[in-house]
Amino acid sequence: MLERLLASWAGVSPRERRLVLLAASVLLLAAVFLVLIEPAWRGRAALRTELPLLRAQLATVQSLAQEAGALAGRGASAPASAAHVRLALEKSAAAAGLGPALQKIELNGELIELRFRGVSHERWLNWLAGALPETRTRVIDLSLTREAAPGVVSARVVLEAPRRRAG
Repeated sequence: MLERLLASWAGVSPRERRLVLLAASVLLLAAVFLVLIEPAWRGRAALRTELPLLRAQLATVQSLAQEAGALAGRGASAPASAAHVRLALEKSAAAAGLGPALQKIELNGELIELRFRGVSHERWLNWLAGALPETRTRVIDLSLTREAAPGVVSARVVLEAPRRRAG
């Protein structure tokens, strides 16, 4: 096969050889451009448009990391015991206007049970959403019972106080 190709190449006139070599070199240059240069060129253009967005995202992540660090530092002032958490919950319920509806607050080890009667569902839910991160507690058990009046409930919630870290 190679001999046949070389024999036909020897039979081609010098002018035709130059034209075939020129066409082959143009095809080779086109292939090099399409495979190596053009993808890199497009990649640089894409990076040029993406880079400001990535920098903005980096700045957002860094500010969130700083905020998380500040919040972690604030966690050192969290209540030291379940009794302190109980007191903080009582105070926050009173501040939210739920004091009269708070029927019972009971401490059982690291668990704090609160019972509310005849409380506005929205007000109670807003209080709970604020009290959980403030006291660093988590809900263990929750039950709501609808009262006769619209938007009024009786609630029982059991919260777990944050665990103390050994240190």
